[in-house]
Amino acid sequence: GRAGELPGEDPFLNGAYAAEYVKGMQQVDENGYRKMNTYLKHFTAYSREFQRQHANAIIPIFDLYDTYLPQYERAFRKANASGVMCSYNGINGTPNCASKFLTDLMRKTWGQTDALTMSDCGAIRDVTSLPWYWAPEEVALTRVLENGTDIEAASTIFVRNAKNAIEHGVLKASTLRAAARRTLVQRFRVGLFDDPEKVSWTSITPDKLGAKEHQKLSLEAALQGMVLLKNDGILPLKKGVKVAVIGPHADSHVELFEGYYGNEVCFNATGSDKSFDCVVSLADGIRSRNTGGNVTANLGVHFVGGDDSKMHQAIDAAHAADVVVLAVGTTAFGYDIEHEGYDRDSLLLPGIQTDFVTEMLRLKIPTILVLVNGGPLAIDSILNIEPEYQPKAVVEMFFPGTFAGDALGAALFGDENRWGKLPVTIYPAGYVAAVEMDNYSMSKAPGRTYRYYTGEPLFPFGFGLSLTTFTSKCSRGGGTRHDNDDEDEKESFRFTCTVANTGEMDGEEVILAYTKPSGDLRKRLERSHPVPIKSLAAFERVRVAVGEVETVNIDIPKSAFGLVNNDGERVFWTDDSHVVEFSDSSSSQIEVKFTQ
Repeated sequence: GRAGELPGEDPFLNGAYAAEYVKGMQQVDENGYRKMNTYLKHFTAYSREFQRQHANAIIPIFDLYDTYLPQYERAFRKANASGVMCSYNGINGTPNCASKFLTDLMRKTWGQTDALTMSDCGAIRDVTSLPWYWAPEEVALTRVLENGTDIEAASTIFVRNAKNAIEHGVLKASTLRAAARRTLVQRFRVGLFDDPEKVSWTSITPDKLGAKEHQKLSLEAALQGMVLLKNDGILPLKKGVKVAVIGPHADSHVELFEGYYGNEVCFNATGSDKSFDCVVSLADGIRSRNTGGNVTANLGVHFVGGDDSKMHQAIDAAHAADVVVLAVGTTAFGYDIEHEGYDRDSLLLPGIQTDFVTEMLRLKIPTILVLVNGGPLAIDSILNIEPEYQPKAVVEMFFPGTFAGDALGAALFGDENRWGKLPVTIYPAGYVAAVEMDNYSMSKAPGRTYRYYTGEPLFPFGFGLSLTTFTSKCSRGGGTRHDNDDEDEKESFRFTCTVANTGEMDGEEVILAYTKPSGDLRKRLERSHPVPIKSLAAFERVRVAVGEVETVNIDIPKSAFGLVNNDGERVFWTDDSHVVEFSDSSSSQIEVKFTQ
């Protein structure tokens, strides 16, 4: 239900995003005050909304350390995150907000001794109900505090019971003081007890919200976040054509956002405007780029339900157009499709959108299918329609935000060529029937994520096309490097990729680098525990002009070659071969061997 809140399905990718978010948010001023403190959520294995406050996730130790913890570890080790928000669920019989195991990880193993733990809203109250039934409240309070949670949110067990628990000898005053100390330390770091004039962040003026540089960054994110899944030559569009933008996302605004948007979307320095009038719809974005042409917008069908009363208008608009842009997908607003508190039970387009798309394709008008969604959508039946009815192009936008229309218009007409790669696997529709939502094993057949999925995806993790063509080749670079300031990455291996633009348009390519064990090592390890098919270890984006060649150096730390065992230990297998696989046009695979 909340996949739209995540960067993707890969632990390394999510950790890389988390670390950079934390670095930016915890930037310090000239006096050493942080801009803000950052807390990672939802810690951890919070993977379902159904009965989320009563879920006890049974997770093998292997999967915890291989999948559910690495992204948090990276944000702590690489960026010194301030703490976590513990999630509603429990793991292996212990609620996360009273887990000494999780607390010790961040404060001891990952080195953040003053890391703060705050609860999700009402999570402390939830430990008094099923499946935990910790009672009386004084006991629940004590267990939570003793195991490391410092702040209670949206319930009052701490406030109502702390004094009595100490007086009755249930709770040690020193335990409460330790929680208070960690809480106050965080406030000192942002200068809440100091003269505001000494804290430069207090002088940020309202006009900085929604400033031009921020708008530019939002547009950049939308451009790089789109993924071109298919292009049978229709793109880039020629300007001056008649375009019919049709579907529930043709003229949507708030629906282009994930559920946790900020109130400052259309901030104008005098107040917060929630009307979303500043958001550029897909139709308006296409219209602004289609110089000399004509663009119409029609609803066609709603996100959900079976109302097809507007379909005839959509058909008429399509017949009057040279090109149809079908803008379909999901929304986090107004409907129970995908949002907090609601899980998707299907990968299909909701409502009658699949039938609507099929009906429109059978008009045999050149069509570009645009998907707007949080979690991935299975479009099997659309891709399997007879060849003469196939969409000529497919674009995945996810939830693109404020400048969705600007980004799509620029990309469709070739004014920008900045496409990204899929951060998720797009499974076939039948996948949901083959996996159990409450089974947390990543390797149980058919497997979860590209690291363990053994089936045939509709589109694999890391897939993405461009409006130009690239030829690339990667090779082992200048040996082993030891000059990295990061202790965990002191020893790394350099690889060099050359990327040539052999097409007719400037563009950007993203090189992905994966590590995996050699076949012999894999066979040996699989006798005792799962082994990922491959794991993302690095990625680099490079811009290449037409006819030019650019060189990209990619450093992969030795730590990226470690493999988790059943005890949760990451082991480096010396005297065994490892492989680095690059997602380039030559599918380069380079052997790396460690020796004692």
